[in-house]
Amino acid sequence: MSVPRIRRPDLGVLVIDVQPFFMDLAFADDPVGREAFEVRLEHLLMITDWADLPMVTTFEKPVEETGELPERLEAMFPAGRPRHVKNYFGCMAHPEIAGDVAAMDRRQIAVAGAETDVCVLQSTLGLLEAGYEVFLLEDCLSTTEAAPGPALRRMYTAGAVPCTLKTMLYELVECVDATPWYPDLWLEKDHPDNKPFPETFIPPEDWPAWEPKI
Repeated sequence: MSVPRIRRPDLGVLVIDVQPFFMDLAFADDPVGREAFEVRLEHLLMITDWADLPMVTTFEKPVEETGELPERLEAMFPAGRPRHVKNYFGCMAHPEIAGDVAAMDRRQIAVAGAETDVCVLQSTLGLLEAGYEVFLLEDCLSTTEAAPGPALRRMYTAGAVPCTLKTMLYELVECVDATPWYPDLWLEKDHPDNKPFPETFIPPEDWPAWEPKI
């Protein structure tokens, strides 16, 4: 039986429409939820850079109104990863975005962003139709919809794999002495092929709590 397991050499990242306009709407009365979301997106960008994961990022037009990444996340954005402004809700409807996803040359895609029931849903269905294995980072999703459960269930029924950022991180590193956010364990072995780990990284167990929506 084939079991979906995250493999570092197989994984790419798709970040969809993490823009101030949508975040202001989604978290208008929930500063705690916004902080939990932003902390996870910061750490997703950090780990993407550190692990040299390929990534594609999108922004919904018009960016003059919706903005691009919030400053806090822009400061963490890994260099050299492609960014696109899109018109279609589903990323894969844009040939240039689908082309950059294909150019990552990864069969697994971790998906984060907004909005769960619109752009994330349609992009995830497009990825699945194209044959990718999709890991939906549920704690890295946001939406103005108070009840996104049907959208999540639809994606999971279609074949997306439920996941969280913490789960993804631990699958990427695989074992205790390859876990750089615990320095005493990390230093027990040499890791010559890895970049220096970000000093501002917070262990996943210390991130602010998030509220599942399904």
